[in-house]
Amino acid sequence: MTRLYFTVRGGKPDWLPERGDAFLAALLMPAMSLGEELAVDAPVSRRLIRSARTVMEIYSTWWQQFRTIRVVAAETCAAVGGQDAVGLFFTTGVDCFYSLLKDGERRAEPGHQPVTDLLFANFEQHCGPDHDRLVARIGHVAARTGCRAVVVDTNLRFFTDPLAGWEAYHGAALGSVALGLQGLLGRCLIAASDQYRHLPPLGSHPVLDHLWSTECLEIVHDGAEATRTEKVERHLARAELALENLTVCWRGRPDRNCGVCEKCLRTMVAFELAGALHRCRTLPGPLDLDRLRTVAICSEDAQDAMRSMVREARARGRHDIADAAEAALRHQARRSGQGVR
Repeated sequence: MTRLYFTVRGGKPDWLPERGDAFLAALLMPAMSLGEELAVDAPVSRRLIRSARTVMEIYSTWWQQFRTIRVVAAETCAAVGGQDAVGLFFTTGVDCFYSLLKDGERRAEPGHQPVTDLLFANFEQHCGPDHDRLVARIGHVAARTGCRAVVVDTNLRFFTDPLAGWEAYHGAALGSVALGLQGLLGRCLIAASDQYRHLPPLGSHPVLDHLWSTECLEIVHDGAEATRTEKVERHLARAELALENLTVCWRGRPDRNCGVCEKCLRTMVAFELAGALHRCRTLPGPLDLDRLRTVAICSEDAQDAMRSMVREARARGRHDIADAAEAALRHQARRSGQGVR
């Protein structure tokens, strides 16, 4: 029998307390997909099990394939911790780099709790030289910013991918990893993908992420005050650390950017609008507008992001970029047989 696991490379045993909180977060959506009761045979936070009801209401409202189910635990009790470490999920992408750089600027503010740990969750169970280079890059960024790199390996997606799409599920996945580290963390940041002005249903969301918190761990959705282009303009375009280490690609190898997929092109547009594409050494510029016009934009979230990019390009007078992005949306609408919004 395959068992769901979370392991920390080089971690201390007491970082992973013997609690069921992580397993509740990890398996709630898959259980809702099956319409089955979720029974956790370990202590679960009272706060978390109360919040699970709200999470289910949100999931079933946004995505009708998920049904509200019964959740039971062997024991409910207040989670006990008191740790002062602050984690940030970090992949060397735009959103998490923005949260890290913004945190660096705020370190002198009274009462601010600075990020101490950069968390990388190896959900895909990657291994080999490419993965090792990505982990080394995360370690390099951590060392440069005075943080510790924490790498968590888990087979979570083996259980969840057949039952829950990643766009809907990834926030719960991140929450489960943070909950597994309650022996280390007192606070954990999940970097926002979207801006408060435009928040489509998504697995990581301001109304969801904090609901994975317990009595001793606060989980925070961070950075939704800025669009992708604004994140680049405000912080990444001025930070050599980001310009040398940015990795956003889902299509190619995990340690580099292909420059041709939708996410790479959208990121290249953000840097172009910020006047910094020529300085980002990990993005293969210059921007190819012909490639942008025909790129596949398969997910609804990516299409929403492309529409936002059209608005930002027009606001900055880059009608050539806006026209190319609109052409890409029209091509995608024809592929899927839908109209263009």
